[in-house]
Amino acid sequence: MTKVLVILEFAHGKLIGVTKECLTVVKGLGVEAIGVILGHNISELASEAPKYDISKVFKVDDPQFEGVNILYHTRTIEALINQEKPDIVIAGASLYAQEMMPRLASRFNTAMFASVKNLEIDDNEIEAVHPLFEEKLFAKMEADRNKLNFITILRGNNPELEPDASLTGEIINFSPVIDAKDKREHFIEEKMAKISVDITKAKLLVSGGRGVGTKEKFSIIVDTAKALGGEVAASRAAVDAGWVPHDHEVGQTGSTVTPDIYIACGISGAIQHLVGMRNSKTIIAINTDEEAPILEIAHFAIIGDLHAVLPELTKQV
Repeated sequence: MTKVLVILEFAHGKLIGVTKECLTVVKGLGVEAIGVILGHNISELASEAPKYDISKVFKVDDPQFEGVNILYHTRTIEALINQEKPDIVIAGASLYAQEMMPRLASRFNTAMFASVKNLEIDDNEIEAVHPLFEEKLFAKMEADRNKLNFITILRGNNPELEPDASLTGEIINFSPVIDAKDKREHFIEEKMAKISVDITKAKLLVSGGRGVGTKEKFSIIVDTAKALGGEVAASRAAVDAGWVPHDHEVGQTGSTVTPDIYIACGISGAIQHLVGMRNSKTIIAINTDEEAPILEIAHFAIIGDLHAVLPELTKQV
């Protein structure tokens, strides 16, 4: 059976969302999944990993792995790959993986698929799709499945795998491998940016764009989101205008979101915005322009003034 090594990235004591998306992809491939997690004081987190259908979890728990030294991580995972001989190594397309995975692929002189939306395996090949030019084009990539391949998965294209408490797996301690020259990097401290909201976790988003009109009028987006039990989102135009903080921005320069319901209000639908929300399960667009690009991907469209439509919507709650 094909063996896939998943690099388990975490923050605040929990696996991050894109890692859970990777685990969804791996589960859908029908392969054997093993994982590696690196850090310090991570025993509890490692013990939770088998619940994501991982048969073996290799735990690298060492004070030297407080914070992230990419050189330490790269060399240690390289040693694990040499030991376990996986067919594929997968990680989320985070800043961490974007720096480390090319290093690993180079050390093994093999192919790497960077930032792919989905992944398929047949008898002879691995196939993946990589978006180009803000998803105006898609590149289909193929590699020999009988050779080691490295793959990073884009966030926002797959659901996050939910843990199953009935699943168990083996936790294996793995010793760090550090060369003296790796110590040229030193971890000093970790500072987390303060955010007002994590819109990537919301099930319902009410999003406002330039068509809302003014900062004062943007309150209707806030009020509607509150009434519907959702969160506030916005286009870049609304953020640049100072109507709402950057934490709420959806799109190429903001967050990629996949809520159950995305209500786009006064948003024309520039491609930079669409790439951040087009995979929402249900898209409702409210716009006065019958030719707005966002209507092309909306599941439901309301042609009208959002300031008239939204109050009527909240009355029905």
